[in-house]
Amino acid sequence: MQDYSFKAFAKDGALVADQIAAPNRADAVRQLAARGLVAFEVNEGAARRAGRRSRMSLKTLAAFCRQMATMVESDLPIDDALQLLSRDTDKKAAALAAGLRKAVMGGSTLSSALSSYPEAVPDVMIGLIAAGEAGGALAPVFHRLADGFEMQLRTQDALRSALIYPAVLGVTALASLVLVLTVVAPALTPVFAGAGDRTPLSARILIGASEALRTYWWIGVLGLLLAVLLIASSFRTPAGRAGLAGLAIKAPFIGPIVTTTETSRFLHSLAALLDNGVSVVNALEVARKGTSNPVVAREIAAITSRVRLGERLGDLLARSKVFPALAGQLAAVGERSGSLAKMLRHGARVMEEAAQRDVKQLLVVATPALTIILGVLVGGVVLSLLSAILSVNDLAI
Repeated sequence: MQDYSFKAFAKDGALVADQIAAPNRADAVRQLAARGLVAFEVNEGAARRAGRRSRMSLKTLAAFCRQMATMVESDLPIDDALQLLSRDTDKKAAALAAGLRKAVMGGSTLSSALSSYPEAVPDVMIGLIAAGEAGGALAPVFHRLADGFEMQLRTQDALRSALIYPAVLGVTALASLVLVLTVVAPALTPVFAGAGDRTPLSARILIGASEALRTYWWIGVLGLLLAVLLIASSFRTPAGRAGLAGLAIKAPFIGPIVTTTETSRFLHSLAALLDNGVSVVNALEVARKGTSNPVVAREIAAITSRVRLGERLGDLLARSKVFPALAGQLAAVGERSGSLAKMLRHGARVMEEAAQRDVKQLLVVATPALTIILGVLVGGVVLSLLSAILSVNDLAI
């Protein structure tokens, strides 16, 4: 017998988290089903979870869910659908499908099998599939999951596309500066070697910068490596992640994009869970675990505790200092009209469009500003170089 920790939905919609002893995971799931619980996470322990793979990309998850939706809609059994996906050209998706099929063939439900891959798939996916299994509607669940992943992917791609030009511009300007300071400026040093105090100020600054770069370049490289290591280590601690997330949300220009993106993801997950019959409190719990931003997760936890006490979701979202007021307004309308999931889904689309619009506006402002700043920087170095070259004639005279 082994101990298994589990999370499951009770018949009344309550979230149950406890431990159970069973010979294997499949038997643990059967015991929970006999008790009237729908398990969506069953774990043998930290030792089994430690070696799991890294989280799958949004593109892989979207393709996996879309293919599963199509095959389930065609009345293909789950194990046969997973067998087909295990031959996928995407190695991560194929490995996941093969592992899931093995667990399903052993008697596990698909959601409990997915819970064995906590580092590969988000919690909201496990919770939604568990709800779909309980309601006998897996195909719509997979479609909603695919829509959500594709929505996140569109926002992510828009942000990456917007950053390409500024990144190329910055790298090009930096390379130009390094070339001037390490190749061109050293060639002028012998010319001014005997000039002494008569050396022009621009030439002295240029030669001094060149010597500093060539002598102490390792300090810059070391500082850059230390900064990267510091940021990477911060992401590994809860306090560090929360601090960086808070800075990202409060940062000018970038903050609104982060907020609208996280709100869109949260509203879409919440709407999908509510569509599948999950209670508001349990849907908030699952959606909270599906977010990667600690600040947003903490805000959702606070909202969940207040909803559990009987307060309305719309009022809490409207008073939130993290989520936009529009999210609260739409939720309030949905609660009054009895169409909360529909209004939240509409809000997710509005927030997605707002995030993409903010990215485009940021690009419109940032690109010219960055071009001017880098132009002034590079132009100043080039002008100093030309001034130094022209001053050679004055020194000769």
